[in-house]
Amino acid sequence: MTAGSNKSNPKKQISEVEDNKIPAPDGGYGWVVLIASFFVSFILDGVMYSFGLILSEIKKSTNTPDDVGNLLSAFNTGFLFCSGPIVAGLANQFGCRAVVMGGALVTSACYMLTVFSPNIYLMMVFFGVIGGVSTGCTYIASLIIIAEYFDKKRGIATGITMAGSGVGSFVFAPLISWLILKNDWKFAMSICACIILQSAVCGALLRPLNPTPSSSSKKPKSVELKNLNHPNKQMSIDDETFRQERVIQTYIGSVCSLNAPDGDKKLPLHQRNSFLRIAHGILKEMTDFKLLTQNFGFLLITASNFFLFAGYFTPFLYISDIAQENNIDKEEASTLISIIGIVNIPARMLYGLIADKRYVSPINLNTFSVAVATVPLIFFFVMKSSYWGLAVFSVLFAIGIAGMNSLTTMYLCDLVGLKKFSNATGIINLFRGFGCFLGPFVAGIVSNYLGKVKCISIYSAGCFIVGLVLSCLVSFGSLCSSKPADDGNETNETTLKTLGDSELNKNLLNNKE
Repeated sequence: MTAGSNKSNPKKQISEVEDNKIPAPDGGYGWVVLIASFFVSFILDGVMYSFGLILSEIKKSTNTPDDVGNLLSAFNTGFLFCSGPIVAGLANQFGCRAVVMGGALVTSACYMLTVFSPNIYLMMVFFGVIGGVSTGCTYIASLIIIAEYFDKKRGIATGITMAGSGVGSFVFAPLISWLILKNDWKFAMSICACIILQSAVCGALLRPLNPTPSSSSKKPKSVELKNLNHPNKQMSIDDETFRQERVIQTYIGSVCSLNAPDGDKKLPLHQRNSFLRIAHGILKEMTDFKLLTQNFGFLLITASNFFLFAGYFTPFLYISDIAQENNIDKEEASTLISIIGIVNIPARMLYGLIADKRYVSPINLNTFSVAVATVPLIFFFVMKSSYWGLAVFSVLFAIGIAGMNSLTTMYLCDLVGLKKFSNATGIINLFRGFGCFLGPFVAGIVSNYLGKVKCISIYSAGCFIVGLVLSCLVSFGSLCSSKPADDGNETNETTLKTLGDSELNKNLLNNKE
């Protein structure tokens, strides 16, 4: 039945499609998915946060200065954050399970190729660029599927998954240090590649709750609409598209693939080709920065995140080297990163509990956490001389950054509302990625001229101070020019506008009896 002959309202048709979705079970097989996602976070974050141990050996073996060598870490983390919209499009098209498994395979291969790379610049391509995007595919897609299986328990489920990061840091830092001590960095990185390959096994367990059309034998229902250029021709929007849109929207953003006929040459090029439709949607998502001009509070918190992540990874890169320069055993030095990881676990859960109970607003709690992380950075030059001083630094820094990582979703919902949450998350992750690109490179330059200690106590602390000031301005609330969007029932018109081409969406809404 076509839209022109159907007497029911198209909005009602879309509502009926939404009713066919399987609701989040908040348990059942979801616990298997949760455990699999936990281990993905455990492996990827554990290796990433401990990579500074390998990086220092790479720079020594290749005689690479800090500013150039740090680009390895900068590219990897930067492309990881910036891959968000790309992951959303791939997960929408192929499903989270395929994206996680494919990303794990590519990431493992990139680690092995890095081992056999003859120079630092080829390493940047394999480990930094390709490895960064593939790591993002595995990591982000494993978080997206949590939103599909959990609704009422989503906060707890996400917290448990993210706790894998702290456990991974605690386990992998001494493991990598031991592997380097017994062999060399190439052997350590090869073992990491084999371990990362196990993420593909975890990904195989991420069974979709609502299978994509390609994996379902049952032909999906569709909503018909008239082609703007040819009124007598029909186009269909698969009901699975609407289902996937909500799932992907929970983390990064959504990209819709309209089932436009490829043979219709009068349609724009990006609508005639499936790949181009996905690419166009991703590009549109990445370049939609209107929210920054509409909400001054969001602009400030985005700028704050840029500066915070510009200085975020510097302690991870240098704390082990600084400890060894102060006559601390190499194995003991590696435990400092483990301390950051293990303290992170209860700290993240505590921040989440306080935010859920609303004892303190999430944005004020975020400001507090940034302040806690800033203090040890400022006084790092005092703490660096002994192991226990560095251990205290690691504990305080871990407590601070735990809030920065775990409160993002909650304070973004307060600042911009649920309707704009996906766009806000995409923007803030892009700017975090830009900070990760710039931060380690600038830290390397500062380290070459001033030394590693001053790099942390001046450069990293300076970045956190700027980020703290901007976060304080948002907490005060007087500079937030716009209120969060209404979080009530979203209209189908809003959903359609999120999905893509505005003219086609208007045609669907207006094409009724």
